[in-house]
Amino acid sequence: MLNIGLGHPRFLTDLNLFVQIANLIIIFVSIHFKNKGRPKHHGAMMGIAVVLHFLTFILVMGPIFSNHFTFFSIETNLLLVQTTWFHAVPGAVALIMAILLVMIWVISPSKTAGCYKRKSVMDITLVLWLFSLTFGIVTYILFYL
Repeated sequence: MLNIGLGHPRFLTDLNLFVQIANLIIIFVSIHFKNKGRPKHHGAMMGIAVVLHFLTFILVMGPIFSNHFTFFSIETNLLLVQTTWFHAVPGAVALIMAILLVMIWVISPSKTAGCYKRKSVMDITLVLWLFSLTFGIVTYILFYL
């Protein structure tokens, strides 16, 4: 483990990891609802996942990344910094896409036809989020285990 002095309670990163794994479960449950023809349940579950993810970004991931941006920008030869970038960039894109998708759903929750038109965007968002989650777990392991 490389100690770069992140200067925050370790339990926050542990809690963040737990929330992200819980989000993964929520997303799979949401996909189950979609496959069972229950789009409102799917949308509600995805809304919960996006809100939880946004909160962990605001409270944990964003502050750590911004407070140590210089380190993450200069020490790019370190594997843990590289994994951080592979986690952060697609994760930020996925979060923005997810927020937009949920906002569109909140505005018109009864118009499920529009959701089917955005399926490819939803699929891309999911792939980016899974990619980011994978590298987030690797980053956690490199920093803390």
